[in-house]
Amino acid sequence: VHGGVDVEFRIRSIDYLTSLPFDGYAIGGSLGNGRDELKELLQWMTPLFDQGDRKGKPRHLLGIADEESIRNAVTMGLDTFDSCYPTRLGRHGTLLSRNGHVRIKSGKHRRSFGVKIDDECNCSTCQQYDRAYLWHLFKANEPIAVTLAAIHNIQYMTDLMARIRQDILEDKI
Repeated sequence: VHGGVDVEFRIRSIDYLTSLPFDGYAIGGSLGNGRDELKELLQWMTPLFDQGDRKGKPRHLLGIADEESIRNAVTMGLDTFDSCYPTRLGRHGTLLSRNGHVRIKSGKHRRSFGVKIDDECNCSTCQQYDRAYLWHLFKANEPIAVTLAAIHNIQYMTDLMARIRQDILEDKI
C-alpha cells in the first residue's frame, strides 16, 4: 500500500490492492517524517484493513524496525516488519540492549573487560566477547566488528519480537 501521507492516495491504494486475491498486505512508501507522523498514518489507515475479507489477512510494515515504532505498530494490528535498522546501527557501532543503546566506539568501553553488551542476551557475540574487545575491533577498523555487532542486534530484535509475541498471547497487547 503506497500513497505517501496523502489520505486519498492511501485509501485508493488500499481499495485497489484489497480487491485483488493477495494473502496479505504490505504498507510501505513514504510513511511520514518521524515516528509521530507514522503513528498518525497507521492510526487512520489500519482500521481500513479490518473490513470484510481484509480482516484476517496479515499486515506487513516495510522498512520500520526501531523498537518504539514496532511497539506502536503492533498495537494497531501490524504483524510483521523488515528493516536494515539493526544491521545499519551495528555497522556504525551502536548496539541494542535492554538498557538502551550502547555506543561501543565510546572510550568508556575501552576497559569494559568482562562486560557483556546485554546481560540477558544469549547471542554468540555476547557469549564470547566483551565490550572492551568489541571497542578494540571497531577502533582498529576490523571487518569482524560489524559482523559481531549485526549478530547481536539481530538477536536483540528477535528477542524483542518474542517478548511482544508473548505479550500478545497473554493479552497484554
